[in-house]
Amino acid sequence: MKAFGKVLLTGALALGGFTVMNIDTPKAHADGASEFCRYICGPSETVNGVTVQVHATEYRFGQNVIARITNDRAEDIHYNVSIEKKYGDNWGEYDTFFHWQNQWVPAGANDEISTFTGYGEDIGDNGTYRYKVEIVSADGSVDTIYTVGMTVTGRGE
Repeated sequence: MKAFGKVLLTGALALGGFTVMNIDTPKAHADGASEFCRYICGPSETVNGVTVQVHATEYRFGQNVIARITNDRAEDIHYNVSIEKKYGDNWGEYDTFFHWQNQWVPAGANDEISTFTGYGEDIGDNGTYRYKVEIVSADGSVDTIYTVGMTVTGRGE
């Protein structure tokens, strides 16, 4: 993979000269992302061996809001997901049909959370949203992860 880390591009200029560009591809990814990140590269939150990472923090109306949940624990987990919206300075439950209950992620595996934006969809308004993810362990204990805010714009444009 490291061979792809640096790419040498050579091209002729209009005046007949040459230019060489050294591109370090990992630096082109979002802050904190590894060189292996190709799709979900946004900010993440980790609690007790479970990570929830968002795809991006800004979306246009009609795009899907996506996150990945990764279980680095030695045990399987179940999780519930709901959406919260920012109202002024506070977060509150967003009235939507989207509520994932009792989803399963085996030990060492991951799953994706996908929410649709658009008229009549899971997110139907402009605003800032976040996922509230409740992780249920085998012993019944619950950890809660809130993702970073994700802004949806473009409705009515």
